Amino acid sequence: MIVAVNEIAKYPKIISDANEIIYVQDKRKNELKSIVIPASYESYLHDAIKEIEYQMWLKRNQGLLKSEHPEILENIVSDIGDKI
Repeated sequence: MIVAVNEIAKYPKIISDANEIIYVQDKRKNELKSIVIPASYESYLHDAIKEIEYQMWLKRNQGLLKSEHPEILENIVSDIGDKI
């Protein structure tokens, strides 16, 4: 099912009652914004979600990873390890 961003704003129940994959599209720009997959399929996607989260983390921290101060990265990684 393809829905527009404004449809979700008007009818948020579209997402909460999802029983099929929903493609959220910005119809003005004809651009796919998100894909909503029902939570009942989480077990199938567990590894993929972990990889996606890791790739997002790498993208957010790209500047830090290239930093000349590796001790900053070590502190952050240890903090993350404590939270996990």
